[in-house]
Amino acid sequence: MKKSYFIWIITLLAIIFACKEIGNRNKNSTTDAYTKLIIDSVIEEDSTKLFDSVMIKYSSKLLWFPNFENKKLLKEIYSGKNITDFSKDGLQKFLTDEKTNLYEQLRKSNENSDIKSKQQWEYTCQMNLKMNKNDYLYIQYYNNHFKGIDKDQYSYQEKVFDLIKDRKVQLSDIIAISKEDLSQLLKINLEKTTMMQQMKKYDQKGYAALSTIPIPVTENFYFDDNNLYFHYNMNEITKNYDIGDIVIPISWEDLNGNTKTDFKERMKIN
Repeated sequence: MKKSYFIWIITLLAIIFACKEIGNRNKNSTTDAYTKLIIDSVIEEDSTKLFDSVMIKYSSKLLWFPNFENKKLLKEIYSGKNITDFSKDGLQKFLTDEKTNLYEQLRKSNENSDIKSKQQWEYTCQMNLKMNKNDYLYIQYYNNHFKGIDKDQYSYQEKVFDLIKDRKVQLSDIIAISKEDLSQLLKINLEKTTMMQQMKKYDQKGYAALSTIPIPVTENFYFDDNNLYFHYNMNEITKNYDIGDIVIPISWEDLNGNTKTDFKERMKIN
């Protein structure tokens, strides 16, 4: 009887210590806390006749996070949109209402009332998942509004979210470098792009225009294992020469000595 009681006590203590160890390990673990984050999307696509001569094609996509309940970060992820219901039905309703409101605004606009020529307009708005790694969530936001013979009014917005700190990543979280030095690195790496090499051969006037201006530092950035990327939309580098949008990469090697230690460790950058 005593022997059985002793064995039962030993077993109970072993279970208690094992649970304590697992609890401490989970409490102290921060690496890849959201590797099991489920990411889906909701989509609204439609086309309709706005006027006798104008058709519009509507396409919009929002990412949906069914097992993510951090409302503070969700509000940041959907920043700029009046979304309070983050469920699939709530996001779908937002897209349907957005489409209805857009159609109504376009139909009521005086500038559209006298259109005679047949046209097809497009409205595209997308959230695209680009990376979910090391507790960094990188989302690209793309918008394109096209009306008739006008040029596409498109733009990209790059956002990386820190799933541990529950906020959008800032450049200061990644690198410590003056704006002047970073601008110079951007200028050097712009020169290496295929676009600039082609312009050097076939469009020397445009090449000269871009080569002589300083490159502004943008907060429109993202990163991966190899580079830090700066994405410039139309006319952000210069309004004197239209180059559309362009991405300028800077390697981590080029940024050696200017990259934050904790970021390097988290991204496993050598």
